[in-house]
Amino acid sequence: AFSVVSKLLSQRKLDLLDELVSAEVLQVLKEKISLLPDNHRDALAADIDAIMYTTEGDVRIYYDDDGRKFVSILMRFWYLNGANLPDEVPGETKVFQIVFGDESTKEKRHLLTANYEFQREFTEGAKPDWTITRIEHPRLLE
Repeated sequence: AFSVVSKLLSQRKLDLLDELVSAEVLQVLKEKISLLPDNHRDALAADIDAIMYTTEGDVRIYYDDDGRKFVSILMRFWYLNGANLPDEVPGETKVFQIVFGDESTKEKRHLLTANYEFQREFTEGAKPDWTITRIEHPRLLE
């Protein structure tokens, strides 16, 4: 899901995210994506083979006021991306670079991070669909 959604964000195909991302998050993304420079937008895309590491950041089970049961999982992803980003990005944070090949054919990639929160209702009779309720690409979508 992370790879698919990040690529659709990068391609500005936000209309295809209606069933995957909450309406609130989608509205914020529409505003942010329209203001992004092309190189930052390109850096959002995470090819499934370029995901280097994933970990869960937080897992919560909670009930709303109507007694419905929900599960929320915050996932953190580290992925390689070849977008043409500067060595230093806003916020004075270093973007890690990995060089493949020798000096004559080197290919520079950035190691980027993203946080996506997935939520699902587990109340009896609820649809078994996961929805993304938070999308963060630090230093890119700010």
